[in-house]
Amino acid sequence: MTSAFPYNKSTNNEPTTIKAKVKKIIKSIFPILCVLAGAMTAALSAAAAPAPFPPTPNPAQLKWHKAEQLMFVHFGMKTFYPSDNHMGSGREDPKKFNPVHFDADQWVAAAKAGGFKGIVLTTKHHDGFCNWPTKTTDHCVRSSSWKDGKGDIVRELVEACRKGGIYFGFYVSILDHNYNLHGSDKFDNYGDFYHEQIKELSTEYGPIDEYWFDGFCSEELRVPYEKIAELIRTAQPHAVVYDSNTLVKYLPDRCLRWAGTHGGLGADQNYRVEVDGALRWYPNEPSLILQGNWFYDGKPIKSLEEIQEDYLTTVGNGVTPLMNVAPNQDGLIDEASVARLKEYKAWVDALHANDLANGEGVRVTASSVRGDDPTFAADRAIDGDYETYFATDDGVTEATIEINLGRLQEIDGFILQEYIPLGQRVDGFAIECFVDGDWKTVFEGQRIGYKRILLEGRASAKEQEFPATDRVRLRIENAMACPLISSFQVIGGME
Repeated sequence: MTSAFPYNKSTNNEPTTIKAKVKKIIKSIFPILCVLAGAMTAALSAAAAPAPFPPTPNPAQLKWHKAEQLMFVHFGMKTFYPSDNHMGSGREDPKKFNPVHFDADQWVAAAKAGGFKGIVLTTKHHDGFCNWPTKTTDHCVRSSSWKDGKGDIVRELVEACRKGGIYFGFYVSILDHNYNLHGSDKFDNYGDFYHEQIKELSTEYGPIDEYWFDGFCSEELRVPYEKIAELIRTAQPHAVVYDSNTLVKYLPDRCLRWAGTHGGLGADQNYRVEVDGALRWYPNEPSLILQGNWFYDGKPIKSLEEIQEDYLTTVGNGVTPLMNVAPNQDGLIDEASVARLKEYKAWVDALHANDLANGEGVRVTASSVRGDDPTFAADRAIDGDYETYFATDDGVTEATIEINLGRLQEIDGFILQEYIPLGQRVDGFAIECFVDGDWKTVFEGQRIGYKRILLEGRASAKEQEFPATDRVRLRIENAMACPLISSFQVIGGME
């Protein structure tokens, strides 16, 4: 009888068509099986990410850190009563407030021209005049000549910031001279009056990125801070709060603190601060004047070199400053000020762009790598991505990252960054250059934080002269937990 299937004698009479089909299937899925096997092997060998080292910044604080610099805008009645006293008296006539050419979009454009990631506006300063048509008092834009009392500085600026894709914050003075003079026929006490103003700002303008509470005389005023904290927690859960030590007790997870001075800060900034017996993430937020006596007074903006020093002693020391630029009585930021801001941004951009660690032939190595996993290798510190970082194994609190530049180079400075979403860890570091056949220490510091900038002859490296070298090394001498280094830049080519 003839079989219905052809047989192949050399293969134990298996049906040729079935065998061919099986071989074809195996051949087609073999690469997939190899990929899956490789992925499983990689997954089993991959090192786990380091655990957080508390305290850590909450998302609002982290957003503030990453903003790096914000434009502070003092604008109000004192703009129209310029003097050496920026406080105001509360007796100013609202009719004088008339910024006929006010243009919120121009302010936003000026901020972006300077590299600022947001604007914090004085919605109310110490004189008590409100830049929004508040229902709490007539001492506000509703009583001004501007737009026949129908304008709202706050709303126009909020909308311009959102359109421009930048951060927005409210400064609201706790002190109010106008209330002290006249009281209120609507509220029995200042605490209720002030709470209602915060409620209007918190509920009528959409999401807010930052509150800025000027604590001047705050201890003398009876303000319901706990009630205000609950309002912010409910109405603006994603806002960071500069609290002047008034609200951190009630909002311990998202406050910024008074730095103790208006101006640049010292090196080795510490974000880990004890509050009511617990360690909290509580960094300093410095505020400083680039133009005016806070409010516009006709004086020009600072020189480029002065603004550079402000940058290096704030951003360069790991904090996010508010840099004040004052609009004039027309409601505009001077053209000369905008031109200076553009020069300043160009300098900051060049500072970060001239990274010798990104040059051709550069090699980077480390003393050890977490789990020997490429995810945490030394090259993560030079890839330009903040979200990747070099790490060591748990318990390893000393490490070195060495960058071979490939050839002899002139060095102007360094930029270092820790990966702070998992906490501030480094508590002692040094930078070394290879000179004349040996390693030479050229800088020593304690903390790195979000960003540390060391520029030869400037700010925290005033006494340093960095030698020409073909190899540089970051040495972590002490860390409170395994160090996480997100960025190690080598600055060169600065004029």
